[in-house]
Parts: sequence; C-alpha cells; structure tokens
Amino acid sequence: MAKDNGFEQRIRFVTLYEMYGALLTKKQRACLELYFCEDLSLGEIADELSVSRQAIHDLLKRVEQTLEHYEEILGFLQMKEANEVFVQEAQDLLKEAQKTKSTKDLAKVQKILSRLSIESR
Repeated sequence: MAKDNGFEQRIRFVTLYEMYGALLTKKQRACLELYFCEDLSLGEIADELSVSRQAIHDLLKRVEQTLEHYEEILGFLQMKEANEVFVQEAQDLLKEAQKTKSTKDLAKVQKILSRLSIESR
C-alpha cells in the first residue's frame, strides 16, 4: 500500500478487509494482519515471511485490487454506507417528531425502516 494514499483510503482498505477478508488466501490475510494490526513495516513483514520487500508491496497492491473487485461485484460497503444514511435520517426524524408530536415524521421513519428491512434481505 503506497504511502501517498490518504488516511481515508487506508480506512476504506481496512473496512473492505473486514468485509471480504475471509475470501482472501491465508498468506494474504497474514500479510494484512501484520501490516495493519501489528503495524509492521514492509521490510519487517518481508523478513517475517522470508520474501522481498517488493513482494510484500506487490501483494498489498494486489489484495487492495482484489478487495475493490469484490466490492464492485457485491457492493456490501456501499449498502452499509447507504443504510447508515437512512438510519441517521430516521433518527433525525424521530427527534423532530418527539419535539413536534408530528405523525408525518413518524410515517417517514416507518417508510425508511421498511426500505432498510427490504434491502437487508
């Protein structure tokens, strides 16, 4: 994983790993865990796995592409992010309904919850 990738890209990579990590090989998972969980450098991982630093760099790049490919096909992260927006919207509407005693807001919350229920199937 290149250093010029931003913090948000790193977070996305970790999130994709959490979602799709089980689909990776044992070696790929081990490398990622050393990199992200143990916070080892590429050189330290290379020593640990008895390969070159370049091999670890290449493996991380391939895994990142693989995880992005899984997301492109399955879209779990995109669904999760969309659902988080719906949940926040429902929470905001509930707060407003409590203040104003509006049944209109409660109907909107019910519509959002129905949408979430259908999408989670």
